[in-house]
Amino acid sequence: MKKRSRGTDRLIAFFITGAMVLIILAILIGSYFFGFIGFVRVMGVEYESYWAICLFLLFIFIFGSITELFSKALIFLIKNAGLNKLLFVTLVAFVDIFFTFLALYIADLLVSGITVSILAMTLLSLLFFLLESALDSEFLREKIS
Repeated sequence: MKKRSRGTDRLIAFFITGAMVLIILAILIGSYFFGFIGFVRVMGVEYESYWAICLFLLFIFIFGSITELFSKALIFLIKNAGLNKLLFVTLVAFVDIFFTFLALYIADLLVSGITVSILAMTLLSLLFFLLESALDSEFLREKIS
């Protein structure tokens, strides 16, 4: 029996690692996509096709990234303003929800195949804020404690 070379072992390890990364990405993107479709169905949002939803999600990511920069800058200024705890958390929530709503509104304007109500955008903005604050609680914990 032939002994495998070191290069072959590295190639196999590279392909296995790449396959694992692709599977994990597929699970994450799929769960985000199907979770969003579930939210859309519950909220009664009208859409023409799944491609319209994909385009809507893509625009949310693009404009969400841009508005997130402004949101983080404003939150940084609020953090250094020396406000009390309740006012700080309220302002951070308002700023984050507002900029998320703005990204959703712009995406809704640009994608003609989907119609999202103001209530659905508000609830989705609130849901994104709650998820982000649950996953990134270090920022709030740093200021509050």
